[in-house]
Amino acid sequence: MKIRILLLAAILWFICFTVTASNENYNIENGILNLEQVDIQKAQSIILQGNCEFYWNQLLEPKDFKADEGKLNPIFVKIPKPWTKYKIDSVNIPNEGYATYRLIIKKQADTTETIYGLKITTVFCNYKLWINGKLMTEVGKVGVDKYTSEPNFKYQDIPFILDPEKENTEEIEVIFQVSNFSHQRAGMQRPIFFGIHENLRSETRSKDILNLIILGIIIVIGINHLNMYLFRRKDTSNFYFGVVCIVMALRNVTTSDRIITYMFPNINWEFLMKLDNFSGFGTVPLFALFFYSLFKVDFPKIMKNVIIVSGILVTLLVFFTPAVFYGRFRLIFEIYIGFFGLYLTFGVLLVSAIRRRQTAFFTFIGMFILYATAINDILSSMGLIQSAYVAPYGLVAFMLIQSITITIKSAKALNQNEKLSDALTLEKENLEGNINERTKELQEQHNQLLKHQEKEKEQGWINIGMNKINDILADNKNDFKALSSNVLTQLISYVNATFGVLYMLSDEDDIEPILELIADYGCSNDIRKDKAKIHVSTGIVGVSFTENRLMVINNVPENYIKIESGLGESQPESLLVVPLSIDEKVFGIIELASFKKFTEIEVEFIKRIADNIANNLNIIRMNENSSGLIKKFEEQTQLMQEKEEEMRQNLEEMETIREQYEDLLQKNEQ
Repeated sequence: MKIRILLLAAILWFICFTVTASNENYNIENGILNLEQVDIQKAQSIILQGNCEFYWNQLLEPKDFKADEGKLNPIFVKIPKPWTKYKIDSVNIPNEGYATYRLIIKKQADTTETIYGLKITTVFCNYKLWINGKLMTEVGKVGVDKYTSEPNFKYQDIPFILDPEKENTEEIEVIFQVSNFSHQRAGMQRPIFFGIHENLRSETRSKDILNLIILGIIIVIGINHLNMYLFRRKDTSNFYFGVVCIVMALRNVTTSDRIITYMFPNINWEFLMKLDNFSGFGTVPLFALFFYSLFKVDFPKIMKNVIIVSGILVTLLVFFTPAVFYGRFRLIFEIYIGFFGLYLTFGVLLVSAIRRRQTAFFTFIGMFILYATAINDILSSMGLIQSAYVAPYGLVAFMLIQSITITIKSAKALNQNEKLSDALTLEKENLEGNINERTKELQEQHNQLLKHQEKEKEQGWINIGMNKINDILADNKNDFKALSSNVLTQLISYVNATFGVLYMLSDEDDIEPILELIADYGCSNDIRKDKAKIHVSTGIVGVSFTENRLMVINNVPENYIKIESGLGESQPESLLVVPLSIDEKVFGIIELASFKKFTEIEVEFIKRIADNIANNLNIIRMNENSSGLIKKFEEQTQLMQEKEEEMRQNLEEMETIREQYEDLLQKNEQ
């Protein structure tokens, strides 16, 4: 996974580097490109862009400019740009016609003979070129109508020499005659580059090598996957991907630098256009078939059929009509590519990636790169933007990513088949050993089942005991003493213990907290008296209380406790001390003793039920304390009422005595 991510990052970096690597940009202004401050010897190739002279429906030569100097009235138009985007008298120029382009390059004077050059890719649909009055080349035939005009494409690095001893080297006059009666595009739509001829040739060689590498990669990947399909016909994705690779290789040699013209210089122009447009517009159905073979669940069949039918119609139109006719529908074709490309990328692949289909994420990344570069080239071909053709790089990125994912998928299938084959061979050779191993596995499973049943049995035993204790807790909610005694008795009986006591923290306000014996089981009178009250810092019980820790003691100290019966007395073998706590605060202790060791399940049972016992004992004790307080309050209230009544009577008697006394005084005064 890490290797694939690193490879993807490297491809993206390569594409970004290729796209962003730009040539030196200087603008033509009013037909003049000023390079007087530029060291052309050290500069990269310079794109001819800006406003140059344009003469519509005029095929002018250098002599015409000398003879009619100052009389010609050019319009200034931007290049590179199709002339269908130009306007004369507010009306767009039609695609059919002829024109002359002219510009002057001003530069520093040369001191020695220097070979300069122009790099020309594609001019729609033919041209003648003069440099400083010399006819340098003619591609196709420039004419004034469709009968005298002959379309052709040719990628050229055209050299020309400037000798300071023979001519002025400070200015270079460049004149293009262009005619078009065969294509919807027209004029100088693609960039033309100027520079030192050797630098231009070096760039061309580098670009040709890169294109050949890309072409080789695509062809090898395509042939490899077609071979994989021949050996495994059930996987149709290999077939569709192989066909896509071959068609994409065809597109790589018929567009941009048109490598096919190197091998077939006399190739028919109409046929070249058909290959160009088919490889661009006719590949969408192939991609649809390929993606459908991979992600049928996420790709509605009806949409697949719509894309295929549309693609067939486009292909038939391209192959059976001339370029000047089907070129009228180019905008529709480009919308068709844009819409269905968008659907395949985001409506199918992104959905599959979100749903975590196998290989879907990397397929989406590859298609996204290819789609983005294709959109760039479409916008560039429409003249909406000026950028390099980068679809070949997006294509090779998609091919590499998809090839890796398909190869990994196939390799996993082959590895799985090999493992199954090896396993089957080993199974045949070691059948007895496999049976023994299987028997051991079954025995292990049986043992695991027994252990599971034993755990379930133990859990059932714990649950039954907890239910019994909970029933006692529910039936003795109003009697703390009875609840304590019954719970202790049930615990001892359920774990087969012999002796038990239950202590609770005394409510008396002693300086040191004291544990008071509340209930006991199997205790003699002497033990009951001896353990009636225990300080919390005393002995094992004190440790359990202080540390809030359950303690299991299998080596009971001598004379710690003796269990008496009618036949005598004996020392227990095991002792279990359980703190009763709520929120880490201990308020009671249960101490159990047995002539056998307590088992882990018995300890677990006591530990789990201790919380329920603690909660219930605490609640009932608090209720009893509350009831006592209420009763005491009521008694005090009654006593107060009696005292108030007595005081009222005393007051009434005193009032009577006072009145008698006053009467007596009055009589004495009389």
